[in-house]
Amino acid sequence: MRAKVSDPPPHLPSAPIARLVGHDDGPIHAVKFTSDGKYCLTAGHDRTVRLWNPLRIDPAYEYGNAAPANDVERPPKSEVSIDSLPHALPIQVYSDGHTYPISAIDIDDSSTTLLSATDKTLVVTDVLTRKVKRRFQGHTGRINSVATSADGGVFLSASYDGTVRIWDGRSFSTAPVQTLSDATDSVSSVTILERKNELCEIVTSSIDGRLRTYDLRRGLMSEDDLGKNLALTSFAHTSDGLRGAISCLNGAIHVTDRSDGTLLNTCFGSHTAGRYSLECKVTADDRFVVSGSEDGSIVFYDFASGCVAQTLEGHGKATCTVAVHPNKANSSVTVSGSYDGNAVVWR
Repeated sequence: MRAKVSDPPPHLPSAPIARLVGHDDGPIHAVKFTSDGKYCLTAGHDRTVRLWNPLRIDPAYEYGNAAPANDVERPPKSEVSIDSLPHALPIQVYSDGHTYPISAIDIDDSSTTLLSATDKTLVVTDVLTRKVKRRFQGHTGRINSVATSADGGVFLSASYDGTVRIWDGRSFSTAPVQTLSDATDSVSSVTILERKNELCEIVTSSIDGRLRTYDLRRGLMSEDDLGKNLALTSFAHTSDGLRGAISCLNGAIHVTDRSDGTLLNTCFGSHTAGRYSLECKVTADDRFVVSGSEDGSIVFYDFASGCVAQTLEGHGKATCTVAVHPNKANSSVTVSGSYDGNAVVWR
C-alpha cells in the first residue's frame, strides 16, 4: 500500500508519518485522542484497546537508514509506503473484559477512565492499573457508540437496539440511571456536550434519520429530521457547540446551526459511503470536517464552503474511523483506522 503525498492547504496534513503497529489481523474499529492530545487510543477486532504516543517513534523500531530524532518527522516524498512507515511508540494494552471485538471507545478528560464497548457490554477500565472497574449490561443489541462526562462520573452507551442508556459511574448499581428510547432504529452515535464542567446536552444520531438533542437543564428533547430514509451515521460539533456536522449513509455531510437546525452547508461527493457507518470529525480550529471513506481515503471538507480541501490516500480498505488532534496548534495531526488493519498518523 502506498500513500499519495500532496501539498496541502495550511493547517491540513499532507503525508503519513507513522503507523500504530500491534493489533492482530482485523479491522481497526475506533480511534480516539486523549483530551490533552498527548496520546491516542485504538480499538480493534482483536478485542484489545491500545494506548500510543502517536508523535514519538518506538525505540525498538529499526530504520533501514539512520533513524531520525525522537519526534516522528520524515521528509515527504511523492509516494510513501504505508508498510515502511516508522512505528509510533506503544504505551499500554487493555484486553481484560473484552469477549467480542471492540466497537467503540472513549476516555475521560483526566485520562484515568477508559470506556469500551464489546458487543452488548460496556466495560470501564482504570487506565493506570489496566484493571476492569465495572461492566454494564442490559442492551439487547450491539453497542455502536459510547461517551463519558469530562469527570468520568457519567457513562453513555448507544445501541443497535434503538436505545441510549445512562449509567452512574460512581455508584455500585449496575442498572441504568435512565434509558432514552425515542429512536425508532439503531442509534449510531452519542455525544455529551458540557459547559463550565456541567453536563448540559446529550446529542444522538440514528439510522431513523433524526438527530435528537436532550437538554438536561430544561428537561426537553428536540429532533432534527433530515429526511425520510436518510440514515445518520455520525455527529460532530465545533468547539463552541453551536454548529454540527452530521454524516449520512448516502455520502452527504450536513452542516447545521444547532440553535434552530438550519442547514448551513452540505459536503458531498468526494468520499464513498453506503455500506459502512462512517465517522466525521471537526478539526480543532473549526475550519474543516474530516470523514473516512469506503475507498480507503480520508477527506477534508472546508466547513464554510463545503468544498474539498484535502484528500489523503493510502489505506487499502474502508476507513471508517478518524480522530483529529484536540489542540489548535496541532490541528493538522490526524489518525485514521481502517478495515485493512492499519492505523496511520498523518501530519
